[in-house]
Amino acid sequence: MAPGKVSYPSVFVVDSKMKPPPLPPKPGRRQQKDVIQTLLVILVCVAICGMAVEACFIYHLFTSKETSTPPDEPQIGMRKKEKEHAVTPKQKPLGEMKPSKPMAQLTTGREPVNGVVLWHDNHQSILHHVKHKANEGKLIIEKEGYYSVYSKINFKEDNFIFSHSVLWVTHRYVGNEITLLQSTRLHPKLARLRTLDNSYLSGVFHLYKGDAVFVRVKNCTLVLSNAAENYFGLFMV
Repeated sequence: MAPGKVSYPSVFVVDSKMKPPPLPPKPGRRQQKDVIQTLLVILVCVAICGMAVEACFIYHLFTSKETSTPPDEPQIGMRKKEKEHAVTPKQKPLGEMKPSKPMAQLTTGREPVNGVVLWHDNHQSILHHVKHKANEGKLIIEKEGYYSVYSKINFKEDNFIFSHSVLWVTHRYVGNEITLLQSTRLHPKLARLRTLDNSYLSGVFHLYKGDAVFVRVKNCTLVLSNAAENYFGLFMV
């Protein structure tokens, strides 16, 4: 270069420290990325909607079970019945309750035969593990134990002495009947009037299986009006 002249750098001088500019993105990759993002958003929305619909179905199923049960679904009906029985105790219809122990009561006696009172079997009679021989007026024990035996007789006296008794027949003792209870009344005999009275007997006895008890009266005409006036019975204590 000649002296006195201004020197300029060469246009071909390149700074070695500079990096080349980045290349522009390819248009195909950018479109593919946008499509994947859109698809993911759609799948998430569909999953959320499915969960919401499933929750609605479950809620509707449980509410329908509690409100009403269709007749064509026996399993659901059985479950509902079990639930109602667990909440509300079962009530038995009237007339089906049975005694817990053997007992019997006969009412409305008939005319006595040879002094033995015969009884009717009707809707007011009670027989539970005790037999009744209607033609003999006897109650037959089916289970051994202690029994309270009772009898009430209304009567009009015809003679000076009235007798009311409960007798026992058992295979353990050979012979005649055994008197368990007895009541004897003395009445003045009047020509114009007949005395109306009643006799009640009661006691506890140990009776065996096959034993029989019955009622006998003497010297009276029974008043056979209703069940409240004449009865005979027993029950295990």
